[in-house]
Amino acid sequence: MKFIQKLSVIGLSVCLLSIVFSSASMATKIVTEDHLNSVNNKNKNEIHNYKNDSAKTLAQETKTVLIKTEREDKSLLEQKTKEFEEKMKMEQIAFIEEGLKKATTLQDVEKVKSEAANLLKKEKELFKKESKKYVKTVIDTEKVNLAMISSSYKTLIDDFFTFNKHGFYYYDVNKNEFIPNDKVKTIEEVKEFEKKHKEDTIVKDNPINTLILFILLGSLCIIPLFISKRQNEAWS
Repeated sequence: MKFIQKLSVIGLSVCLLSIVFSSASMATKIVTEDHLNSVNNKNKNEIHNYKNDSAKTLAQETKTVLIKTEREDKSLLEQKTKEFEEKMKMEQIAFIEEGLKKATTLQDVEKVKSEAANLLKKEKELFKKESKKYVKTVIDTEKVNLAMISSSYKTLIDDFFTFNKHGFYYYDVNKNEFIPNDKVKTIEEVKEFEKKHKEDTIVKDNPINTLILFILLGSLCIIPLFISKRQNEAWS
């Protein structure tokens, strides 16, 4: 009796483990399909002559990586520009008021306006040269849960010829968006992934294309011969 109870316990444990593993496997499959759908949509929008739903996942790894993004910080430039504009406004008003006090003719007034405009132009040119030093390069860092995907796909030309292609894709799992390859190409995990799956990039020509081409060439040769034969029969 105890032996039977032990067998029942073991059987129940095996069943529970099977359910857990099958659930985990199903969850993994769903995630992979989600990424594949995203790859298909991306290719459809960006690749000319893309054959719909032709993408296949050859390999996929998800890792937490540190992405560094270089950007220009123009906050100081904006501050200095605002200060410059206020300063020029005050100086222009003072310059024109002083000039108008001495002006006695319409020609003198036009001269004051012209000199004020030239002064403003020179000051703007000087500020433009100096403005470069107010722009700083800043490197932002961000931890990203990155899905690295090696995928094959097909392009379709003239509704007959299909061509095998390959691409690496990098997907931010948390934000549900693709990250440009140039942005992650220096990351070690990405380098390792591309190196590991370098053979995926070697795509073979589709043999069906060659077959279709031979059929078309054969038709070009046979059809004229057939027409010539029918004409000879009609004349004889």
